[in-house]
Amino acid sequence: MSYYQSIYDKLRANGITEAGALAILGNWDCESNCEPVRVQGDFSPYRNMSKQYVEDVNTGRITRYDFMYDQRGFGLAQWTYFSRKGGLFDLHVQQNRSIGDLGLQVDFALLELRADFGSLNNLLRTSNDLYECTKQFCYVYENPAVKNVDARYASANRIKNEINLKPGPDPEPEPTPTPTPVPKGNWPPRTIDFHCKDWPEVAVLNSVLDCRGYDVMSIINWTDETTKALTAFQATNGLVPDAVAGPMTWAKLLAM
Repeated sequence: MSYYQSIYDKLRANGITEAGALAILGNWDCESNCEPVRVQGDFSPYRNMSKQYVEDVNTGRITRYDFMYDQRGFGLAQWTYFSRKGGLFDLHVQQNRSIGDLGLQVDFALLELRADFGSLNNLLRTSNDLYECTKQFCYVYENPAVKNVDARYASANRIKNEINLKPGPDPEPEPTPTPTPVPKGNWPPRTIDFHCKDWPEVAVLNSVLDCRGYDVMSIINWTDETTKALTAFQATNGLVPDAVAGPMTWAKLLAM
């Protein structure tokens, strides 16, 4: 089954231009064949290994921690970096949808574009230059080891001839999680843990914990005291004390 049309329609319904949507499709076709359950390295015809991986995540046999740090590319974009996989996992929990759900993954990509890739997000919402959109999505969002832009551009053009590009009746936009706008900085804060020692969110985390009465030793650096304070806060507030500041932890931390 091809997911091209469904992805294209959802991207267009959320304000991405025709060129931007095709550029994303061309990139994801090269990453995962646009298959939301796809696990890196699974070339079996029925994707049995990928389907088992999704089931194991959905049922908890693969924990959030293991999902984040297994270094296996997953899903439409073949998300691999731990904080990005952590964000995808958290959205899967928040929305109570399968980690392999197509709509969930497109929602997550749209959220990432708004929160962490502002210039690229603006390009994809305004440009009609298919090659430039494909190139920038490759270099900025996907950032693969081999930046095969021409292959991704060729995929985008092939898909363009396979799907219905006619506007027709506009589909109803689905609610997409959007970050609260602030004048500057990364917002909402990204998922972080002790690996993110020099990220600006560390200073935010330490400052909030300090304001809440926890001893964090340093505001700028992630220290052992940060880990202890964060796990104590999580345990007190009914969260998993995993010392990872994800969306649910941030929501509790930043609540008035």
